[in-house]
Amino acid sequence: MRTPSLLLPKTVTRRQALKTLSLVPVAAGLGSLARISQAADLLCSVAPSMTEGPYWVDEGLNRFDITTNTTRSTVLEGLPFNLNLQVFSASSGSSSCSETVVPNVQVDIWHADTGGEYSDASGNGQTSTIGQTFLRGYQVSNSEGLVNFKSIYPGWYTGRATHIHVRTRTYDSNGNSTYDFTTQLFFDDTTTDTVYATAPYNTRSTRDTRNSTDMHYLGVDSPLLLNLTENSDGSMTGDIAIGLSGVDTAPVLNQFNVTTTASGTHPLLTLTSEVTVKPSDVGNTGNIYVLALLDGVWFINGGQTWELYSSTSLDNVPALYSGTLSTMHRFELLSGMDVTALKGIQFYVGYGASAEEMLQNGQYRMTYAL
Repeated sequence: MRTPSLLLPKTVTRRQALKTLSLVPVAAGLGSLARISQAADLLCSVAPSMTEGPYWVDEGLNRFDITTNTTRSTVLEGLPFNLNLQVFSASSGSSSCSETVVPNVQVDIWHADTGGEYSDASGNGQTSTIGQTFLRGYQVSNSEGLVNFKSIYPGWYTGRATHIHVRTRTYDSNGNSTYDFTTQLFFDDTTTDTVYATAPYNTRSTRDTRNSTDMHYLGVDSPLLLNLTENSDGSMTGDIAIGLSGVDTAPVLNQFNVTTTASGTHPLLTLTSEVTVKPSDVGNTGNIYVLALLDGVWFINGGQTWELYSSTSLDNVPALYSGTLSTMHRFELLSGMDVTALKGIQFYVGYGASAEEMLQNGQYRMTYAL
């Protein structure tokens, strides 16, 4: 059987391998960890109901990095932007959040590229991008109510301030929707002015709408404004904690999922992953696999150390964990690590009775990238 491309090794020099392995620490065990939260220190705001707009498409793309699978310069040349969003519950009609975080919420986001265009859309003043899926995707909130996305700083289009659309949904054990709510996230205008003065944003004319003149921003009592910070590598991070009015505080997740969240101050980061096992697999014997891809070279964590993956066989692939599969497994990918030299690394996490079964069933995700 042909080896799936996820585990295809590449030849590297000993110097390259040792350099990479010296930078990536051993993963922690699968026990409980301290509370991880980027957004927890922010004041939570109850999310106002806002229009989904004309560009919503239910692509069903479970992915952390929504800049992938495109060659558009208006995506690839945009300012890197990381979004950290934490979900809390709120009583119906309440103007304040509860202290209860909500796991298992499917959070979709979609927004414009640097040229002000959406993927998989046509009309409304933009060129046709039908069939493309850039800058769209969803993550499922982990046990701390957190989701994380890698994207770019959005561009603008006529009549709208800079924004990101958000749709939150929950489901029952049969896959039926039990909650469906849309809102929008906004950006500080002063920060946006600074970003838009740089390439490629500055190749366009001056935007015609700011928060103070955006009808949607002005149409709600408390619009959601991101807390923006600039990272040491020039990228931007937006943090926000939102309350969802009337949401079930313990929704069901009837699917495989991996969520990885970052804590710490860039470039010193701790990355924590949660693997949610499908209900039908809970209690079975299985393995959790953790891989990293850097400069075309694969590494795998077998529970003791990161090792160069140099085999062409799927037999006896090292696993981070082997044993009875629980509903959720949690572990660290990195712990307090200076990630400056790891720019471009991608982490993959998945599970199965074997590596071959994991790949055949598609039970793996690229869960974080630097």
